[in-house]
Amino acid sequence: MTATALPRRPRAGQVAALLLGLAALLAVFGLPLDFTWLSSAAEVRAAGERFGAFVFGLAAPDLSRDMLARCGRLLGDTVAIAVLGTAGGLLLAYPLAVASCRSVVLADAAGSRALPRRLVLELARLALDVLRGVPDFVWAVLLANVTGMNAVTGTLAIALSVGGILGKVLGEQWDNVAPQRYEALRSTGASPLQVFLYGIQPLGVRATTSFVLMRFECAVRNASVIGVVGGGGLGAAFADEFTDGDWRGVATVLLTLLVLTAGVDLAANVLRRRLRAEPDGSRRGRSFDLVRTQRRRRQVGFAVAAVLAASAWWLAAPFAQAARTLAGIEWGFVRSYTLGMFAPSLSPTTWLAVVAAAGVPLAIGCLATLGGGALAALGVYPASLTFQLDAARFTGERAGRAVRSWRALQLVVARGTALLLRGIPEVAWLFVLAVLMRDGPLPCVAAIALHSAGVLHRVFTEATDDVAHARLERVGAGRAATFAYGALPAAVAQWRTYLFFQFEVNVRAGVALGVVGAGGLGQAFRHNLAFREHADAAAFLWGMVLLTIAIDRLSRRLQLRRLRC
Repeated sequence: MTATALPRRPRAGQVAALLLGLAALLAVFGLPLDFTWLSSAAEVRAAGERFGAFVFGLAAPDLSRDMLARCGRLLGDTVAIAVLGTAGGLLLAYPLAVASCRSVVLADAAGSRALPRRLVLELARLALDVLRGVPDFVWAVLLANVTGMNAVTGTLAIALSVGGILGKVLGEQWDNVAPQRYEALRSTGASPLQVFLYGIQPLGVRATTSFVLMRFECAVRNASVIGVVGGGGLGAAFADEFTDGDWRGVATVLLTLLVLTAGVDLAANVLRRRLRAEPDGSRRGRSFDLVRTQRRRRQVGFAVAAVLAASAWWLAAPFAQAARTLAGIEWGFVRSYTLGMFAPSLSPTTWLAVVAAAGVPLAIGCLATLGGGALAALGVYPASLTFQLDAARFTGERAGRAVRSWRALQLVVARGTALLLRGIPEVAWLFVLAVLMRDGPLPCVAAIALHSAGVLHRVFTEATDDVAHARLERVGAGRAATFAYGALPAAVAQWRTYLFFQFEVNVRAGVALGVVGAGGLGQAFRHNLAFREHADAAAFLWGMVLLTIAIDRLSRRLQLRRLRC
């Protein structure tokens, strides 16, 4: 057997891993983690009793007709908020993504045209940084003072946040299309916009579609809990039942969240298969059928249009109410309120507080990312289709029916656990864990880590299953050894990229959970806004944006872009 040489790790990846590990070490000592619930036998017993009562309530969900009808109605609100929010975010993101794409804006920039085009590029990226840097929870808190606490607020908050995320990733995906693939079009004298429309965009459409679907799945989870701060949907019911201590009601809402997440996962996977260029039977040797592919894509287009129309109809009443509210609003207040967010306090004391508060979500993001990544990595092997069901293709083994059944059971359990972890949003995990650990950063770290484990497990497993069987055959060993010496070295670069992308997401989640009491920038912002200290609130708001910009620029410097979606 010939030993397979392991690929050399990029120096940038080593530096990034070292920085994240050092930040996590500092976070352990710098974050005020409260372990008093483990400080004595009495505290442990009290925590166990609290959590036992909670779990006992979860074991018997409220299945009364009124509760089910309420959850069904709010589930419809949640889906409609996510659909319209994602659509609005895509409309907002598209022009900003084009303006932030170097391959389009700076393609033929020379001489006097270089400076203004560079300015357009940087302004577009700054706008995306602002939209992305303010989490949807914070957008909801800001908008609630104008549009009220309803589904419209949740829709607009989701749209603004999704717009920033989609704009950044789409711009990077278009920049990552190899210039050689559309050089012939450019050589014909086509303008940069024509090159984009007929060259770059079609070549990147598959990655674009995949990421939009993934962001929609995330938007559904966010929409399901944004009601905690006034954004409508299932979150409002969850907050009400939790505040009242009705654990049976909490269990019903959580089950509804899981059903919704599983349904959206299934629908997104169906859409991905319908949009593939290959026909469903291509693995059995059928040739490419352009007519059939175009027909499937038209069907998907009609289905998306129908869902958008149904979502608009479902939220027609809240939008009409919001329009009436806006018609009678004092626009002088709105103008001063909006402009106040662009005029932060310049007091050194305030900005020192901003810097100190920024350390909380940063530390939470570090610890949660490492914890979630470790949990996700542990579940990849049992959840891999390649290593549980298709191992005979590269090991030559002949597994019996009992062995195959046992492996299939492992796969279902591993994937079901990951679905459970990512199906419950971070905010819901925070409320659940707060019953055991009380308030503070510790349940926040655990909540984000659990959710991240579910999200990362999915992409880690997909990256592992995408490794070509021909590469695995060269290892010439059993399943475990082939995984360790064949699949893992091939997939680890993608794992690392996903891990750092999730780190940025987790920092924003740490800010968002601060709004509901986890501390840091989010809590300081909401506190100052509640007391109408708008200048100080604006300083903490811009602190969120600057923190996002710093992380983004560092990832660009280390070349940790998310190349695959």
